[in-house]
Amino acid sequence: MALDMTKGREWKHLLLFSLPLMAGQLLQQLYNTVDGVVVGNYINSGALAAVGGCMPLAMAFLALAGGMSNGSGVVIAQYFGAGKKPEMRKAASTALVMLFFLGLLLTVAGAASSKFIMTYVLSISEKDIREYATVYFAIYSSGLIFQFIYNCVAGILRSVGDSRATLYFLCVSTAVNIVLDLVFVIIFHWGVAGTAVATVLAQAACSAASVLYMFKRYPDFRFRLSELKFYGLMARQCVRMGIPTTIQQLVVSCGHVVLQRLVNTFGSVTMAAYTVGSRFDHYMSVPCMGITSAMTSFTGQNTGAGRPDRIKKGISAALILNFTLVTVLCIILYIFARQCAALFGVEGETMTQSVEYLRFITIIYPLFSLYIPFSGLFNGAGNPVASMVSSFMALSLKVAGAYVMVYVLGMGYASCWQSNIIGWVAALVYVLIHYFRGRWKNRGVAGQPGECA
Repeated sequence: MALDMTKGREWKHLLLFSLPLMAGQLLQQLYNTVDGVVVGNYINSGALAAVGGCMPLAMAFLALAGGMSNGSGVVIAQYFGAGKKPEMRKAASTALVMLFFLGLLLTVAGAASSKFIMTYVLSISEKDIREYATVYFAIYSSGLIFQFIYNCVAGILRSVGDSRATLYFLCVSTAVNIVLDLVFVIIFHWGVAGTAVATVLAQAACSAASVLYMFKRYPDFRFRLSELKFYGLMARQCVRMGIPTTIQQLVVSCGHVVLQRLVNTFGSVTMAAYTVGSRFDHYMSVPCMGITSAMTSFTGQNTGAGRPDRIKKGISAALILNFTLVTVLCIILYIFARQCAALFGVEGETMTQSVEYLRFITIIYPLFSLYIPFSGLFNGAGNPVASMVSSFMALSLKVAGAYVMVYVLGMGYASCWQSNIIGWVAALVYVLIHYFRGRWKNRGVAGQPGECA
């Protein structure tokens, strides 16, 4: 059901909108965790290291899906807030066409280049881990088109205030993934290939459910095949909003690839520990991502409606909600760090490094919770470049810091996660300066003239 966020209590809209998104993110992280738990316990720690090592690269491909769908969603949200339904419908049609063909292209490219990427991009030197990773990523890439379709539909629905739908889709995906993981790996003994096949089939189910829901629930987005058209003006607006966000997410993803190369130099023990730590790192990001997405749609609608006063109240509520939820999660994870790592079947030095990662990151994660909601505000206001700059600053300083700490200061493997604090402090300072300068205002597209053809 569509939600008009231009009226009513700001904190209530943000919380109610973000809760289903958080639940969906939680489900997504749950089936990623199940992948790791099954691989770590029923194959070996080398397979766990390989699957974890692929994730930064997989996220780089998905950055295109997330960035373009979020950018398109901002355009749709602003037209929705301005009450311009014909333009909103044309923007949605354009987004669906663009994301479908982009997903198809990356599906082919990812599957065809898997061996090259594992050998020369990620530089995985241990032969057995490289072979595991090559098989996993080749199969995983074949499902990218489904992720592009789902992300596009989810972006459209979020733009009109429907965040609950994504929870329904991810329930389907998570259930399928968990069941097939257990069947393919434990019963059929397909190894890492079984985990990848389960993920692809789950993505296909999620994509199908999202399209069926949108067509059934929203007449404005119920397109016949002949109605799915590419509109030039809408495409330019979607690209203008989407490219900075896409670059932002690509920078983040590519930064993680570069960081993964550094992790890989420490061998399979640190690779496996980094995989375990990253899984729980993502759990702590759940409220951050939910509230940031809510802030994007909230700001988009209120920008279209000409209500900057509500946006200022909204960001204050978002910061309080985000900081509180993240702090609670950090306390819990710090206390139960060893038990959480044990779920992945790790022991010895791998267990030691995993616990080090988890406990350090829980101490500094509140910094991340304070800067990331501003990205949602900047994106929703039509100023995604500011969001891109903050992410680039956070990631580049984090990665550069890690390499300096390892190769110049000789600080060892823990630098791979300790360097987070450098980037997050810098990003927080930047977003506060940009926000209080007010340059993010008056960047909407809904009031721009032009023919939608």
